[in-house]
Amino acid sequence: MLDSIHAFSRPITIRLNGETQTITTPVEARNILLMEWPGERGDKHKIASSLCLDAMEGADPEPAWLAFMEAAIEAEIFVE
Repeated sequence: MLDSIHAFSRPITIRLNGETQTITTPVEARNILLMEWPGERGDKHKIASSLCLDAMEGADPEPAWLAFMEAAIEAEIFVE
């Protein structure tokens, strides 16, 4: 379906339900945003979801990476 050009340049590590997960693509990030998101689905969540979809459709994945990171920090699931 997707190849490495759609991967993030750097992975993002999050903790959901006590388990650490490494997110490496916009597809993985969007799945988390849509199906497993533990926090409020506010503006940062919506922006991240939209930018991940854009990246899945061929846009530069860097804005999606940044938006997902910001949303994960806000939801307190980001692991440094």
